[in-house]
Amino acid sequence: MAINFNSLPTEKPAMGTIIPKGQYVATIKKAEMRQGKNETKPPYLNLEMDITDEASNSYMGKIWAILTESESQLPKYQLRQFIKALNLPITGDFELKDLTKMVVEKKLKVDITPEENADGKPPQRSIVDISAGEIFYPYIENTGTTAENVFTPPTEAAPQTMSQY
Repeated sequence: MAINFNSLPTEKPAMGTIIPKGQYVATIKKAEMRQGKNETKPPYLNLEMDITDEASNSYMGKIWAILTESESQLPKYQLRQFIKALNLPITGDFELKDLTKMVVEKKLKVDITPEENADGKPPQRSIVDISAGEIFYPYIENTGTTAENVFTPPTEAAPQTMSQY
């Protein structure tokens, strides 16, 4: 097959579907640990998620999210929101690699935004919006609502008192 040089793109195309800014339903399709280029840093958790627009029930594309072990507050908050949104039974110490077995095929809601380029060019991809809202939210199957107002923490029984007359 011959390739026509004049028909080749002159601008770099988007690396994937650009998903508009908003909150979407994400289904985690893959969760794996990866080592970054800087091998002195700990491995990170790479999540591949299928994104669906809840209102139209239409598939929007895929995005990838990264969760890291970090001393910085924002990555710690992002990790906490992720665990909380999935209602994972985690307390105390754990390792990121433990999540790889727990999260595949789980659903949650996620804030997404097109990634801004410093050079002013159009976005090349959409990313998890860590500057919006709570980043990750619970998703209740079949109703499509967030569970933030549904969860009721367990309460301790009130102490029984006897009135003496």
